[in-house]
Amino acid sequence: NSVKSQDNAYQLYTLNVGSTFSSAQNGNVQELNNFSEKGTLDLTAPWWDQNILKDMSVENMNFALTGDIGTMYKKSIGAMMFNKVILNQNQLESPYELMNSGKWTIDKLSELTKDVYTDLNNDGKRDFEDFYGYSTAASSPCAFLFTSGVKIIHDGELVLDVERTADVISKTISLCRVNQGTFYDLKYKNAAGNDNYAGIEKMAEGTTLFATALLESGITYLRDYENDYGILPYPKFNEEQSDYIQFVDGGVTIMAIPKTVVDTDRAGIIAEALCAETYKNVIPIYYETVLKTKGARDEESIEMIDFIISKRVFDFGFVFDGWKGFGFVVNDCVRAKDPNFASYYAKNINKVTAHYNEILACFE
Repeated sequence: NSVKSQDNAYQLYTLNVGSTFSSAQNGNVQELNNFSEKGTLDLTAPWWDQNILKDMSVENMNFALTGDIGTMYKKSIGAMMFNKVILNQNQLESPYELMNSGKWTIDKLSELTKDVYTDLNNDGKRDFEDFYGYSTAASSPCAFLFTSGVKIIHDGELVLDVERTADVISKTISLCRVNQGTFYDLKYKNAAGNDNYAGIEKMAEGTTLFATALLESGITYLRDYENDYGILPYPKFNEEQSDYIQFVDGGVTIMAIPKTVVDTDRAGIIAEALCAETYKNVIPIYYETVLKTKGARDEESIEMIDFIISKRVFDFGFVFDGWKGFGFVVNDCVRAKDPNFASYYAKNINKVTAHYNEILACFE
């Protein structure tokens, strides 16, 4: 509304990533390479996130930034938590050793958890009250697509690897729907009506070995947790995958400069100063106090926090999914317990391509 009325009320916005790029699509925010060329934003500086500039570039243009001007891009990364006491009781392999040797994979997670289940309330039903090897929210499996190295849109092109996606779906269905040690419940909601915290809530109750969570929310939730726990990246697709990849959630907050800004030099310089000073004076305290000192329980977890944050990626196709693309295809297939992605792809590829092409045409 401010842009439409041209009241120039705001020079800087922080919006979630999807809203920012919708604004870009509609021509309401500035292209930021122009600021870089004029020297008012140094897009190569360490306080700006280089991953979003690489992963969300369209036609060599960038409309949004994230970095140390805020902490959301470091908070909103998927991670795994595990209970050390339960791990030792079951005499299982060290996840840290597996991770460091490149053997921490989706299949290994299934292997470690498949036999870990106890009907704690003795009601003969698999429900939230029981003990599991792995617990996850029904909305979480989509992250496995991106942590397996699959991209949907890159450099303005639909680049989805159909075969790899089908394999990811097969592995994720096996983990979430076949594995007897997994808690995955489409109907579960907590007392507040939220279904996003099933895994970390069970971790906090001490009734799961492994759980998925967003990095900071998981650490915060477990701050008063009595048992020792560890932090891990999401597993790789297989051992041949060259590196661990960590997915940034679509709710992450990023920065944009509205199209109506008149004094663009001033807006760029102030944004640069805010980010640079936060990088120097706030982020070190955030890292050392909030994440590490108050959150992590061991040296390995402290190392894992740095590692997870360093491996983050964004995906343009996920941001612009709008429930019309391939961003949630893993969730859809896991919910339906249907591993036949080839059929899903054939049925949906034309309308999905049209959806993405309509968006990309705006940027062209």
